[in-house]
Order: sequence, then structure tokens, then C-alpha cells
Amino acid sequence: MNFYLKTFIEVLSVTIPIFVVVVIGYLFRRRGIISERAVPALNKIAYYLGLTTLIFTSIVKYDLKEIFNIGIVKTIYTTFAIFIVIVFISVYFLKVGRKTKGAMAISSFRCNMAFVGIPVIISAFGDIAGAKTSIIIGFMTPVNIIFAIIFLRVLGGQDNERKNYGRFFLSFLKDPLLIAAVAGILISYFSIPLPKALLDLLNILAGLAIPLALITIGASFRIAHIKLNLKFLILTSILKLVAEPLIAFFIGKYMYAIDPVDISIIVILFGMPLAVAAYIMGREYDSDSDFISSALILSTVTSALTITLWLFFLKIFFRMT
Repeated sequence: MNFYLKTFIEVLSVTIPIFVVVVIGYLFRRRGIISERAVPALNKIAYYLGLTTLIFTSIVKYDLKEIFNIGIVKTIYTTFAIFIVIVFISVYFLKVGRKTKGAMAISSFRCNMAFVGIPVIISAFGDIAGAKTSIIIGFMTPVNIIFAIIFLRVLGGQDNERKNYGRFFLSFLKDPLLIAAVAGILISYFSIPLPKALLDLLNILAGLAIPLALITIGASFRIAHIKLNLKFLILTSILKLVAEPLIAFFIGKYMYAIDPVDISIIVILFGMPLAVAAYIMGREYDSDSDFISSALILSTVTSALTITLWLFFLKIFFRMT
């Protein structure tokens, strides 16, 4: 079979099942199998139980030397720094309301690395890539939250009410995904043995993560307000799904020359759709939550195509089989 055709079929075999599960979640809510009131609870179970244990178990399976690479850390932080400047310049001079500016900013860089990223990476590159993804999430969580707060305050959000910055700083320190990643890194680094019964329990709970996370993404969809801000939503989606992963590719390949699989992991993670957490934070800061909700839907739907194309490009470029 032709290499390109074989690669394309392989990529589709990764992305189609993942987004089919997202569609199932949407249809379940529309048909009442999952009620409106159940969706927030399912999100919490997926986030606090499933994804947390998945991140932890993904890391402790391996010796830290196998999965940690300082080049990955340099690449993600350099990419993020460059992209943050681009986002600020792109949004600051637009003739839109203050609240919409803040919403556009966080909708451009908050990536759903956990709910969508982990399933895609594991399916495309295997369990060890999933462990590396978990470490990246640990490094990216603090900067994502800090810059989301900065953008919502500088570009748009509530004008008069003072927000408790200490509370938000504490909230990211208590983020369960961050805690799981740090705990996993420490146990992996010091080679601390865990009881088999505990590992079996955590593996059972981790098995909830991927299907439940994808179903709740679909069940959270609310198709409204998209037409009102379509051109700005398209700009936001291009920044998120095309520009940011493109920057990551050039930084990883030509500035730090890291391993092709590591480059691919970073590119795919930066090409993830908008994180649900951005909507929650936007509401807290009285930003344009309707815009964020629309960006969440549009970026998730569009990412079914863009992630497929990115995977295809990376596998062709690096001749992965």
C-alpha cells in the first residue's frame, strides 16, 4: 500500500473513534439519556477521578529518565511565550468590547490537553507518550491559569470588583491534575514502590478517564451564539488550532532539535481545542462567556479535521510508521 495512503488511514483510525465518542456524548444529552443536570457532575468525575488517576499512573509506570526531557520543557515554554505575545497583539487592537477581548484571548491559548489531548496522544504514539503528556500538563497548568487571569484583567472582564488573586493562585496549586503530575514525578524519580492492590485500584479508576472525558465534552456542547461572532471565532480557532502548533513545530525542530516523537506530542497538544476550564474562569471574571462557549464548540468540532491533518503531516514529515 502507498505510504501516504497507509499513513492517512492510520491517522483516521486514531482520530475517528475519539470524535465519534464525543458525538455520542452530544447525542446522549440531546436524547435525554444524559440529563442537563448530570453533565457538571460527570465533568467533575472525569476531571477529579478519571484524569487525575490516569496522569498519575501514566507517569509512575516509567523511570523518570525515560520520559523527562528538558528539551520538551524549553520547547513548550518558548512556544507559549511567543504565542502569548501574538495573541495579545492580535486581540488588543480589535474593535470589540472589553469583555469579548478577554474572552478571545483565553479562547486562543487554553488547550484541552487533558480531556482530548491524552486520548489522542496515547492512541497515536502509545503509553510512554501519554506519560510525557502528563508531565507537560504539569508544567503547563500554572502558566495557563496565571496568564488567563492576567488577560481577563488587562484585556477585559469585570471592571469594578476586586478579585482575590491569592485564591486563584491557591486554586492552581490545588489543581488535581497538577498534584497528580507532581506526585507521579516524585514517585517515579525516587523509584518508590507502590502496593499492587493500590496500583490495580488506580488503573481501574484511570480506565474511566478517556471514555468519560470524551462523552462529557460532547454532552457539554451548546450550539448557540456562534453566528453573532463568527469572524472573531474563526480568528480564535486559527490561532489555537493552526498558529500555536505551527510555532511549536518550528521551535522544537529547528531551535531545540528534540526527538521527532516529542515534537509531535507538543505540536498535537498545542493544537487541542479550547479547554472547558476557560469557560468556568471566564464566568468567574465576568468575561464574555457566550463567546467562550461558542469558541469551545467551534474549536472542538474543527479540531476533528485539524488534528487529523497535523497527525498526517507529522507522520509523513518524520516518516513514522
